[in-house]
Amino acid sequence: MGCVNQVQILILLSLSSLFFSSSTAQNFKCNTPGKCSALVGYAPHNITSLSDILNLFNIKNLRDVLGANNLPLTTPKNYTVEAKNTIKIPISCRCSNGTGVSDNPPVYTVKKNDTLYLIASEVFSGVVVYKKIVEANKIPNENLIDIGQNLTIPLPCSCDDVDGDKVVHYAHVVQSGSTLKSIAKEFGTDEDTLKKINDIADDSKLFADQPIDVPLKACSSSIKSESLDNGLRVANGTYVFTANNCEKCTCDYASSPTLQCEQTQLKLATCPNPSNIASRIGSRWSFLFISSIHLIPLFLYLFQ
Repeated sequence: MGCVNQVQILILLSLSSLFFSSSTAQNFKCNTPGKCSALVGYAPHNITSLSDILNLFNIKNLRDVLGANNLPLTTPKNYTVEAKNTIKIPISCRCSNGTGVSDNPPVYTVKKNDTLYLIASEVFSGVVVYKKIVEANKIPNENLIDIGQNLTIPLPCSCDDVDGDKVVHYAHVVQSGSTLKSIAKEFGTDEDTLKKINDIADDSKLFADQPIDVPLKACSSSIKSESLDNGLRVANGTYVFTANNCEKCTCDYASSPTLQCEQTQLKLATCPNPSNIASRIGSRWSFLFISSIHLIPLFLYLFQ
């Protein structure tokens, strides 16, 4: 009888710990006006494809995901992603009442046998906790959801600088056995920074299968403030497309904290052919082109 009671107590303690950690997940602090780019880490529980991941997170452009993971542009949509392999998902973030919120969050349609906990922990692999889904959708009874019901999935993010440094915030799902020290080492930051931005005193407050805010070193644009690309930040070791996908900008933070941009090799109708105009604008091509997505400065220059 004593053994049975001990087992029951252990089960209750485990369940209460799970409930406590799920219901007290920290918000990602965010107080910077405007929008920014952020990343979330998605490690599927089962084998899947980039196409399925794009659909799950409502991402329209495959190139956005390829750049965030530094994958070759030739990578197809049906590229296989093995179970537990992390794919970084690029999202747009904004600050609201001191908390980061995904600006265009994915919408998930409830299926048979779904629960909010299963949706958060299995479908989205812990990058969001179920209590946040309850809050975002104003669900009165978290045990009652309907098949076919559309749920907004609020992905955690932030736009804040960290100790004066421009960073890209990454929502990293904590793995069992991880420590603040191991996470800091993996992502090139330090324990004190992780403690500060996550309000975590020590490893005892670090819960497995929940997201933690990790600031990644980032490169920024050096173009003029009036440009639509001003404020662009790109995480170290990744690339993005800008200027209507006509410019590819890469971040190699060890070499320079400034984005290195070049004309893309994509053959798009919206991209002028520099070989036809290079003789007229020479080295001023790159600056004029990236300085405006609408190419107005370029055309003004050509026809003045």
